[in-house]
Amino acid sequence: MKLRGMGLSSLLAALGLLWAPGALAQDPPEEAADEEAPLPKPPAAEDDEEKKDDPTAPPPPAQPPGPAGQPAPAGGVGFGFGASTAPQADTGAGGPGAGPDSKPKPLVWRGTSLGWDNSATTHTVGLQEQQSRNPTYEMSFAFQPRYYLWETEEANQSISLRARIDLVREFTNSDTTTREGEWTLTDLSLFPQYGRNLYKDGLVSTDLGIRLPTLAFPTSKVSANNGRIFAAGAQVFVAQGFPLAGEDSSAFKRAGVTARVGYNHWFTEATQPTSSDLQRVRMGPDGRSLPGDQLGGAAFANHQANFDLLADLSIIDRVSFGMTFSWRPSWKYTFENREVCNNVVTGCVTPQTVDSPNNFSVITLFGSEVSVDVLDELSVAAGYANLTLQVGPDGTRRNIFGSPDSRVYLTVTAKLDEIYTTASGNRQSQSAAAPPVRTVAQR
Repeated sequence: MKLRGMGLSSLLAALGLLWAPGALAQDPPEEAADEEAPLPKPPAAEDDEEKKDDPTAPPPPAQPPGPAGQPAPAGGVGFGFGASTAPQADTGAGGPGAGPDSKPKPLVWRGTSLGWDNSATTHTVGLQEQQSRNPTYEMSFAFQPRYYLWETEEANQSISLRARIDLVREFTNSDTTTREGEWTLTDLSLFPQYGRNLYKDGLVSTDLGIRLPTLAFPTSKVSANNGRIFAAGAQVFVAQGFPLAGEDSSAFKRAGVTARVGYNHWFTEATQPTSSDLQRVRMGPDGRSLPGDQLGGAAFANHQANFDLLADLSIIDRVSFGMTFSWRPSWKYTFENREVCNNVVTGCVTPQTVDSPNNFSVITLFGSEVSVDVLDELSVAAGYANLTLQVGPDGTRRNIFGSPDSRVYLTVTAKLDEIYTTASGNRQSQSAAAPPVRTVAQR
């Protein structure tokens, strides 16, 4: 009986040792869950430490029991080396166990925005004495969706699909719309963009962007009624960012320059603007009057190119200044002076044309603006733009910086992705400073 009693007490003592919380626990303390945790020690060292009772060690975290007395899952499947195989908290982006240093996964439609723009010619607002042929005040809403199809984990390369369409209303007496205050659309542009960061070191970055193909569809009233079908082209740009005063400065930290080259071609029903709804009676070469659909004698542009130079300057956090210079040449269709001999009473006749016709024209653009990121979700920009023909109606060369077509504008842009992030509660705590410089692949 005595021996049996001693054996039973020893067995109870052993069971009590196994049942004691943390006596043989292999789960590491909370600090070991950090990504920088040291490698597991050899088994011998672990056994020595288990025999020591550290009074400063924190107690193991309490977990509600799971099925069959097992610990309940903590949000995901955990894998450990030299530790317990019990499920650990998910430290993935945006997960329930995300730590303060974890970053949420970026939205695939980030960069999508909705802009509200108000613009007027400088003469309309009294900033120019020269009389304009068409005093204009317009309000428009610009929707620019964006969707990222692919990107690398380092975010130095990406492929995104982008578009833009504007809804415009002119409040002045328009010469392009039928009714006063009529709402019209601009041509819908659609293009994929490949962006790559070639080099980055602090505020120094070199980026490459390719848009191929760039597509445009005749959703505007003018394009839809003059025989345009669609446009296709390509665009390449290189951006270079560099520091000025540096990251530690409170102003003029950095600047950037972007060079952009593009080509565009409109596919049309004819070489001149035409409309199937127009049945204007004209006299043909045979002397008979026939209805025609030709809107005018000017030819469409066969080839269009653009050469742009953009510069931006960070004034202070959330305030920047930008300038744009653009030179956009166009080569129009040419007409051959062929003799007309069929059904002509007087014999073969060569139509009279303009000697040495000018089939080349240029549009120039100069713009400057100040942009303020009022909130992460909202920005405001005020600027000046002069988009005009290089040669005016009177045949004189216009100044790139100012003309009767120059405008001033005020634009409020809502960043829809940022609004969604804030509304869903997924935004991490950020300082009042502007976000770091993003590469083309991240824009």
